[in-house]
Amino acid sequence: MNLQAEFLVEDVRKDKSGRLVIVGIPNRGRGVRVGDTFVMRYDVPRSLEDVLDERPLADPTNQRAVSLRVTAIDSMRTLIEELPLGVTGGLYLEGDGIECLAKRTFLKTAESNP
Repeated sequence: MNLQAEFLVEDVRKDKSGRLVIVGIPNRGRGVRVGDTFVMRYDVPRSLEDVLDERPLADPTNQRAVSLRVTAIDSMRTLIEELPLGVTGGLYLEGDGIECLAKRTFLKTAESNP
């Protein structure tokens, strides 16, 4: 079975050493693992009314191909190998496309074996 990981970016900040950290939550598919590569960045328009009325998610917009490999994951100040689905953590990424990340954007991995 092939699964993609989708990651909702909640914040983009720097850690104490000045390294960029992408804070967010794996929200669909599977958790995010060290070594995963995100291949797509996109937005999903969603208003407060959409949430309150439990409307289905809109189609992705502003899609952009990226190549961002997860080099480390921080969860509660501990480095871990996998950030489980539904758990907030910080991702350290390297590669192409990091400049297009912002709050409320999504990242998706290529399909992989669980």
